[in-house]
Amino acid sequence: MPGRAGRPGALGRTTRVADAAECPFCEGHEALTPPEVAALGRSAGDPDTPGWTVRVVPNKYPAFPGHEVVVHGPDHLTSLTQVEPAVLDTVAEAWRDRRAAHAGSGYTLIAVNEGAAAGASLDHTHSQIVPFPSTPPVVVREATAFAPGCPLCPLPGRHVAEEDGLVTFCPEWSRMPYETWISPAHHEAIAPVGPELTRALAGAVRRLQAVLGAELAWNAVLHDAPVPGASFHWHMEILPRVTVPASVELGAGIWVNVVDPDRAAAELTAVAM
Repeated sequence: MPGRAGRPGALGRTTRVADAAECPFCEGHEALTPPEVAALGRSAGDPDTPGWTVRVVPNKYPAFPGHEVVVHGPDHLTSLTQVEPAVLDTVAEAWRDRRAAHAGSGYTLIAVNEGAAAGASLDHTHSQIVPFPSTPPVVVREATAFAPGCPLCPLPGRHVAEEDGLVTFCPEWSRMPYETWISPAHHEAIAPVGPELTRALAGAVRRLQAVLGAELAWNAVLHDAPVPGASFHWHMEILPRVTVPASVELGAGIWVNVVDPDRAAAELTAVAM
């Protein structure tokens, strides 16, 4: 989508640029975004007015048709880890609702980009809902790998935390230093996308920030089955942006991870929560 070249920081931004006075995602600035497609928590009032808990708007610079942004609360917070638990629960509700709304599109990706180095163009914590007309190539390859038997049963790698049936772990095949996954302990193809997931994500990122610094940039993507009933084990991948893919990664498709996943898991497990 050529229009994305015009979005804030599209070409190489590495530092924060906005504050609450200018932020289109803050409560009271609703006129600065495209008209909302959903607002959770507003008990009364007109659309595109204050009073919401979580707001969903079309991405002003969409990568694909139907691309949406989920705003994680009305306050100008710059990290998912700063969001109140009740608001996080509402974020999960918005993710689930919007995935259902796009159910006929082909495949819907739920993702978070936090920090300029992770591609976030605005600092106010938010996530992305990206509907694709067909299953993206990465998910196709994963589905192929799951077909002969589940490589996530039992969950491999060193476990960092487990709560509400979700395990946080550092996979043996980590591409990036401190790469962390969240997945159900028991085989499940489609993520239910409930509060358990957003809380587990916030907990995992808190551990990463404790080890790597509060200004850590990171991406998270949720992968579940491309079609109901497919052989798949859903998972959320959290990718800290502490190194830059270089010639080997880009030219050969081989990821060079400079931190052993066992060491990463040991450091993350040791964080007091």
